[in-house]
Amino acid sequence: MTSFAERHINYYKPLVKEFLNDVEKLAHPNIKGLPEPFLPLFGKSYEKSAMRLVIIGQDSKVWGDLIEFIDNERNCPGCKLEEKLSVFSTHKFRKWGRTRQHFWGFTMMLLSELHGQEEWTSMKYGKMVEILDSFAWAEANAIELYDSTARRLGASKEYWDLIRQAGERFNKFDHIVQTLKPNVAIILYRGLNPENYFEGYKYDVVNRDGRLTHYHLSDIEVDVFHAPHPRSMNMNEGVSQFIDKIKGLFVRLKIAVPFPKFTAGQDEGIEVMEFFRNKAQNICSDFDKYAFVNWVAEELTKRNAFMSVPALIDLVNSKGGRTNYGTLFSGGRGSYRLISATYDRLNKYDKLGAQRVADAFLKPNFEYAYNTNQ
Repeated sequence: MTSFAERHINYYKPLVKEFLNDVEKLAHPNIKGLPEPFLPLFGKSYEKSAMRLVIIGQDSKVWGDLIEFIDNERNCPGCKLEEKLSVFSTHKFRKWGRTRQHFWGFTMMLLSELHGQEEWTSMKYGKMVEILDSFAWAEANAIELYDSTARRLGASKEYWDLIRQAGERFNKFDHIVQTLKPNVAIILYRGLNPENYFEGYKYDVVNRDGRLTHYHLSDIEVDVFHAPHPRSMNMNEGVSQFIDKIKGLFVRLKIAVPFPKFTAGQDEGIEVMEFFRNKAQNICSDFDKYAFVNWVAEELTKRNAFMSVPALIDLVNSKGGRTNYGTLFSGGRGSYRLISATYDRLNKYDKLGAQRVADAFLKPNFEYAYNTNQ
């Protein structure tokens, strides 16, 4: 488990303990499948993702088992969240979004559009894993609304109100800020109360365009876009209208930029180079030049794009990368050795990542910079 995931889990342990103290003495009905609290989840590449996007729904549906959650968390604090993070990394949600009018269908379509990809439905069949690994998922209501699952299973409204009251401690955007440190969030929940949800932060309404609202939290420099659930979109304006508006705002704010097919330092690649310089962390002992090359390759792959080796080396030098002799990369043979060395390191434990590096970088004559067969 990464330190990012460990910090995430450790942050929620005290909150979960408080929740357990509130609910464990209640007269729980003998009903299996009452939903447990939903706590935010994220993909394995989210921490270093250029976009750092969190997508927030109203509530989950049929999520775990409350009684099992109570028992397990008492015996092994943090284990349930660790388990859910592991499940999320397998992308099971790909099967939950049959069409773009469903939450997960809309989410996958939006993610593909924001990365300049077409045919979002290919995500359902194992494509675009780099995109699916790079976002986070949260819910505005950690405990499901009564009508979502509890009512159908036969729980009383009075009992479920007590469970929801205990779960209110999870329902603050501040928890997402403290743990996930997002750059941007999209909330797909019509009933949001921004004053309550953003408690503790100064927020301004930047713009309202129909039922799409853009908030800016100036003290933490986070943009939040609030829209209704995709089902509601579909019954009124149409899903595509919201996709287009959100994508347009992301591009205008440079949260996302259009990628040319091949970035080689040309005029149409200037925005992309600036995007990489602004979004990448500096090369250091915890994020060395090989990790940086891997990161660039992953961001290119998300957008089905390529980069010339000279453009890559320009980025490496600008972010503090140096040769083994402590000098700037000059663009010669050492530049190609950097790519092959990154490939060799990744190939020992992440063959998919190694192949991304081999495929992402091209010579100026459009030949691949690294031949995996050599």
